[in-house]
Amino acid sequence: MAPTFRPVIVGVSFQKEFGISLNIYIDKIENFSEVERCDFFRVLAHSLTVSIRVYLCDNELDNEEKLNRVKWLNEILHRVVTKVYVRPYDKNNVEGFFEMMADYIEKNPNIYDQLEHCFNKSFHRIRS
Repeated sequence: MAPTFRPVIVGVSFQKEFGISLNIYIDKIENFSEVERCDFFRVLAHSLTVSIRVYLCDNELDNEEKLNRVKWLNEILHRVVTKVYVRPYDKNNVEGFFEMMADYIEKNPNIYDQLEHCFNKSFHRIRS
């Protein structure tokens, strides 16, 4: 099982105790062009789908933990799809998106590592 940590959550600020933070992406996403922002959320949606499969295939997790992690990643995935198809160019609500993710991370901090991986992968894919 993955190591457990307690995220520090202050407004939209959440990070691992050793200082890695997803908040670094707020300004980066807001500074993307409209097309880059939409592409970022498309790649993020794909990455989250793969992460859900990673959890489902993880034989070291018990079923209850698997389903709980999948539940919260799936909730985030729904919001990402909304960012792509319903509100694709809304850069004014990026902070609200991160507040929502902070709430879900608080419900199960074990999803943080996969989220961090998804954000890193998506950002580098758009910036490469």
